[in-house]
Formats: sequence, C-alpha cells, structure tokens
Amino acid sequence: MIDVGDSLLAYDVAKVGLERFSEDRTLSQKAASALINGGSPLKATQILEELVAVGDRDVEAHSLLASAYKDLWQYASDPESKKRYAELAIARYKEGFSTTSFDAFKQSRLKDVGTEYYPCINVAFMYLLSGDAEQARSYSKRALDICQNLKQNSLGDYWSQATTGEAYLIEGNLDASLAAYAEAVAMTDAEPAKIATTRTQAIQIASAYEDPMVLEQISGVFPQTGIVACSGHVIDKSDGAVRFPPEAETLAKSEIEGTLDKLDCSCGFSSAACGTDILFIEAMLARGCEVHVFLPFNKKDFIETSVRRAGGNWVQRFERALDKAHYVHYVTEEEYLGDDTLFELCNDVLIGFAAMRARTLDEEPKLLVLWNGDGGSTGGTGQLVTRWSKRFGPPVIIDSAQMLASALIESSPIRKSGETKPAFLVPTSRTPEAGPVRLVKTMLFADVQGFSKLPDSDSPVYVEQFLGGLSELLEKQSRRPAFINTWGDAIFCVFDEVEDGLALALDLRDFVSQTNWSEKGLPFDFDIRIALHAGPAYAAHDPLLRKTNFFGTHVNRAARIEPIALPGCVYVSETVAGLLSFGRDDFDFEYVGNIELAKGFGSFPIYLLQRPGYIDY
Repeated sequence: MIDVGDSLLAYDVAKVGLERFSEDRTLSQKAASALINGGSPLKATQILEELVAVGDRDVEAHSLLASAYKDLWQYASDPESKKRYAELAIARYKEGFSTTSFDAFKQSRLKDVGTEYYPCINVAFMYLLSGDAEQARSYSKRALDICQNLKQNSLGDYWSQATTGEAYLIEGNLDASLAAYAEAVAMTDAEPAKIATTRTQAIQIASAYEDPMVLEQISGVFPQTGIVACSGHVIDKSDGAVRFPPEAETLAKSEIEGTLDKLDCSCGFSSAACGTDILFIEAMLARGCEVHVFLPFNKKDFIETSVRRAGGNWVQRFERALDKAHYVHYVTEEEYLGDDTLFELCNDVLIGFAAMRARTLDEEPKLLVLWNGDGGSTGGTGQLVTRWSKRFGPPVIIDSAQMLASALIESSPIRKSGETKPAFLVPTSRTPEAGPVRLVKTMLFADVQGFSKLPDSDSPVYVEQFLGGLSELLEKQSRRPAFINTWGDAIFCVFDEVEDGLALALDLRDFVSQTNWSEKGLPFDFDIRIALHAGPAYAAHDPLLRKTNFFGTHVNRAARIEPIALPGCVYVSETVAGLLSFGRDDFDFEYVGNIELAKGFGSFPIYLLQRPGYIDY
C-alpha cells in the first residue's frame, strides 16, 4: 500500500495492528513510514522518538526518524526551525550510519551492512543543501562504495541502485547519475511511491547546480504515476441542448481512451454520471488503473438524477463501475432534495483528493474534460474548468463540439452506437423531489478542556478573559460567522466560506496557547479542543434563539469530531482536507488516522490543521 502511494490506508492498517500488538517494533516502523510518505512527518517523529527511547537503535528506526526530520526541514519556513530540523536529521542519519557499520562493509560482512547506505546518502544530501559540499562528497563516496559492493554480490535492489544515482549526482557525474537512475526505475521493485521519493530528492540536488539543463535531464529520467481527475458532459436529454447525444458514445469512448494513452495515467478520480464519467471509469479499469469515485449524495438519488436518464444499460454500467472502483466516496449520504450545490461541493472535494494524492507522489495532477466550452450550470464542467485553471493551469480538453462536428452527427441519420439506446426513447427518470433548504456550510465546534473543574468563582473571569478574547478575535476576522452560539464552555460557529472557518480555528488555537492564563486568573493549563467539518446543513428559524440556526447530520458530525481532538489542536474532516488541498495555500494539514468519533457516530478519516511551514510548533 505504501509503495503504490496509498499511505493513509497503510497507516490505518498498521494502527489497527498496533491496537493488538502495541509493542511490535515492525508495525510501529511501518506506521511511521506510512505517515512520512503520506505527508505527516510530525506525527511520525512522535512514534519514532518513542521507539528510539525504549531501545530501538537499528538503522531503520534512525533512518525513518531522520527522514521525518528532513521533511520537516523542507516544510519549515522560518530559518530557526529549518536549522533545528536540519541538525536533527543529520544527527539521526549519522546514528544510523556508524563507523562500525562501515568497518563491517570494508571487511565484506555485507549482512551487517544491510541498508547503511541509506542514512549515509541522506547525510550527504543534507550536507549538500546546507552548503557543505566537501562533507557531502565524503559521505556520498561512502554510500557509492557500499552500493557498488552490494551490486557486485547480487544483493542490490531499487533503493541501492537509486542511491548510486544520487551519489553520482552529488559528486557531479551527471552521465553516470542518469544511467544509474534509469536502471533503477526499470527494476521490477520500482514502485510509484519509491520513484516519487527518489525523484523529489534528485530534483533538489539538481536544482543546487543552478544549471537548467541538469535539472531538465534529471527530471526527465523519472516516470510519473499520473494522477488524473475527470469531468464532462452527461448523455443529453431528448428535450435539451445537443452536447453529448447517445449516438456519440463510441466516438467519445475512443477519444477518452486515446487521451489516456497519451497521458499515461494510472490513478483516476471521477464521479459516475452517464456519459463522460462512466466511460472514463471503464477505460481506467480496463487499463488496470486505480479508480476513486465520488458521489454528491446517496446512490439511489444519484441514479435518478444522473444515470437513469440515458436509458439503455447505463444503470447496470454504473453499478458495475462502483463495484470495481477501488474507493467510493460520498460527500453526503443524505438525499439530493433538489440541491444542485452538492454537485459543486462534490467537484471541489474530488479535485481536492486528486491534489492530495498528487502531493503524496510529488506530482502535478491533470484534469481531463469532455466539454463544449460553454460555462454551464452550478457544479458543471465549465465551472470546474475555471476553478482548475486558476490553480493548475489549462486542463486536457476533448472538445465535444469539434468531436460532434467531425462525425457529422448533427446532419446524419440517427445511429445507435455503443451500448446506449437513444435517450429520447427512454421514459423520463424520476427526479427526486425538492425538500427543505440546505446550504453548504463549514461548522466549527470548540470546547474548553477541564471547564467543569473550574471553581464557580472563576466563571466571571472566564467570561471576561476567554469569551471577551474570542469576541476580539471575531472582530479581526475579514467576515463574521453566519451563526455563533455558546453554552457553558462550548462554542459553535457556522461559516459561509471554508477559509473563514479555518482562519478562526487557528487564531483561536493560537490565542489560547499563547496567552498566560495564570496572569488572567485562570488555570495555567487552560486549553481548548477545536474541530471543523463542511457539508450541507439545514438553515431554519430557531424558536428558542429567535434567529436562524443550523441543523443536520453534518452539524452533528462536526460536533462528534471535537471530543476526540487533542487539546491545543484543530482536527478537521476528510471533506475539509480535500477542500483546502485545492487552492487554499494559507493552510496545511497532517493525517491523524481513521478515528472513531464520539457517541458511536462511526469511524472517519481525521486530519490535523496547521499553517504552512510548521511554524506552529
């Protein structure tokens, strides 16, 4: 799972194992490795420091811990943090590569050497990027000697071969480096996540040479996994505009398959409406690719709104697509109720997940659309193209208007083509009835730790110092919450925009953590738990508060995340993590795990919210 880039699932599996075998060193290392590969190095350091503290002194433990510190060094934005993490990484890598290990190598005790080249080459990397080229070359030479000896004794693997390429690159031997890297990526154990890690480090080294030709050649030697999101027109209704008539299915299928051949992608993200979506899913599955399907609401209503309308066997193909997909994600499992904004939310979450996966593999995701160029409606392809272009640049477009014109479909007799029968021969599908108004909102819940233990005499101080401070925070926000309420130590806020909720959550966390509460007359360990979730919520007049309040399953989910948050932390749902992955660079996150929520609400993936650069810690 780690090797193909599904690091978060790998962590969850290891975590379940650790619940039964809490002292299993290998499981702990696997959990930490998954977190590092999944972009959560801070949590990985906590696991690994505990391992080292109880006596785990092997190369793997030190190397993983050093790797986590190296990632933190790369993410850090302030010079002090960068220096601290660099020193920690170098120290841990050096502990993994000892003089004794090198002596064992010189005496040909290869079984004692194992993977000592790994910490050795990473010490070289850290020295190079810290400006000490002499030390970098010294350690790269040691790593190269080990790897060449392993290869001569038929003990080499992907990592030792990739290390050979990196050692040559640090020494400045570009031709030898390119040859070694090319051999590494062609090996049978060259998995996507391994290649992504190697590529990231190689590009950083190549960038240090300040020669664009070196960077171009190094970048070109590594294949990429290919992350692609897809959207496009659904099969036309008989009484609507001509964009994708059912007779065009075979041609559209051919265009999609041909485009995927050119893109060479192996991991896809899409919804599952009749037309473009299902054709894309079928093409990806036929290629043996990993497919993630996203539905904006429950399956029953989705079939009626977006699948059955095309007739033929599209419903059966939809069911088959979901059965064979690797993952099916529901933005909400509730009903449609005529709420088209759920399609927009689904698109945003879908492309956010694609961006998250691409980030794990250090790639740029692609967007493939079958589209006629029109703006379209809420949640449609046109809206998605506009948003994508602002973030990642132009998508890959299959021009449906040009496709139809080239096939002369509009001027030709009706032809039944592919598996679809003409839509106008199909009885109108049942459109789910509209219901009460729901609005996509971001919900924040916060709770003061240990509030119930405060003496009654502290209540006025709490109101003045804490709630008064919160009021001042709200005045500084660019937009006030759409709704706010407090009861006891609990705070409930609702926001129109996810960015506003994220900003207040971090500001509130910082306000609590950076205030000397003893001076304010409150306990020194005064702390707070904060949670955020986004989804459709019912807006209704609250007869008790005598103003609009918000209700529903997604409000409840936000409330159930808060009790499991660690004090001083902001936990967010998978939906929020997906949304902030796409075009919201003022925020970052780490994966916490698939966590059981409070009051038996179920298990859900949870993330830790933070600012970029790890300046929070």
